Amino acid sequence: MSVAGLKQNGVALAGFAFAATLLIAMCFTYLRLGAYLDHIEGGVVVSGWEYAARGTPLYQLQDGAPRFATYYGPLAYLVEGLTVFGAGMAVSKLASMTAVAVTLVIMAKHFADRRGWGAATDGLFYLAAGMVLFIPQSFWVRPDPFETLLVAAGVALAASPIAVGVCIGLAVNFKIHAFVYFFPILIDIMTTRQWRSLVMVATSAILVFFIPFLMPGIYFRDYFAGLSGQIGGRAPDARAIVPVLLIALLLVLPVLCPLTSGHHPARDRMYALAGFAALLFLFYPASIPGAGTYHFLPLVPILADARTRLRPRGVIARATVLPLLLPGLMAANMIAGVLGEHHEWGSIATDALALAKQSPTPSVQIGYGDSRKSYDIAELSRAVLTLGGYPAQIDAQILMELSPIGIDGSQRWIASLTHCDTKRWLLPKGEKPFALTNFLYGLGPIFDADFRRAFLEHYRLTASDRYFDVWDCTATGKTVSGLN
Repeated sequence: MSVAGLKQNGVALAGFAFAATLLIAMCFTYLRLGAYLDHIEGGVVVSGWEYAARGTPLYQLQDGAPRFATYYGPLAYLVEGLTVFGAGMAVSKLASMTAVAVTLVIMAKHFADRRGWGAATDGLFYLAAGMVLFIPQSFWVRPDPFETLLVAAGVALAASPIAVGVCIGLAVNFKIHAFVYFFPILIDIMTTRQWRSLVMVATSAILVFFIPFLMPGIYFRDYFAGLSGQIGGRAPDARAIVPVLLIALLLVLPVLCPLTSGHHPARDRMYALAGFAALLFLFYPASIPGAGTYHFLPLVPILADARTRLRPRGVIARATVLPLLLPGLMAANMIAGVLGEHHEWGSIATDALALAKQSPTPSVQIGYGDSRKSYDIAELSRAVLTLGGYPAQIDAQILMELSPIGIDGSQRWIASLTHCDTKRWLLPKGEKPFALTNFLYGLGPIFDADFRRAFLEHYRLTASDRYFDVWDCTATGKTVSGLN
């Protein structure tokens, strides 16, 4: 790039350098953290590791309801379980970190090869700023970083309908609605090729999608049963519309500005408009309780590509990406404060593993108390114990997801309590055993009265340390205390 070109793209270069540096710094900080930032991350790791290490069926049902893994596709769990580096907190984060890096590399090469380095800097600025906008979802241990990578690969490989189909098949294996992100690419294929190309895309996508279900312990019928039940039981929350609209506006503005300020080939205009249509469709999953605007993240490579096609000119057009950084900076600042607290949680989880190793019985489980904070710590601790060789038996997060569709998942574990299948429970110190309420959906207790009664009738408090109460099975069946 010439000196004049460097000056012309100075805003984009500086913006990309800043956004990429911030993104890398946050990734590195998160990698070093001995904890997760979200309560679902540990559940993904548990399911993936249980399948890889012990062959536990991925969508195992108990009394017709999912035991652990629910509406994520198989690849969301397999990428966490099929690591060559063994078990560990940092290791579980490596796959998503790699996805972030590869996404940037793929898009950089795509922009440089197709648009030249002048357009590449502007496209990379949008891409990196968009990923910063969704900190920490752009690198957390959930499907979103991998969907973003596959969309980026689809953008770069758009000349090959079969390759696009493979990307779609893999992406839908993370989340069932991921095909929506590829809508602009499919529109682009339709404008340049015959409809037979779409048949090739669909055929390869379907074939690739079903490959994981050929593996032992991964059954499509169980996956579909859990998925259909939960999708049908949740409706969008009107209160989520404001943040969804705000984030959508920030993403659209840098593309809309050049789209409306010049004459562009019909193909490029259609591509950008298809990106807007996909964004509009994603309002539904983004507005569902328990979800969020991070559902827009995998669309960022598409919108970045649309922006480079439209070639924004002038300082104002190039500066429209800058607002994307503001929420990202706020999120990074907030997470920096949260990291300190979560570092302490990592120490607590390590303490739980030490208690399990000191136990005279290998049958040790993490239980739940009555507060949101202790729930988050319990979810982290059960992941640490699973990776440490103490496979999890229950999951409160799954019970929260089942409650809105009218399933009391705790009933199926009462028999396990009465038979003392778990010999020792580690519960948050000083809290009421299993009195947690469904804070995700504003519902009542997720462990019903029968479950809590069975626990108190068959277990007694035997010891306490700094963070946990130790409850052991008692053969007498004597009630330790009443229910409040």
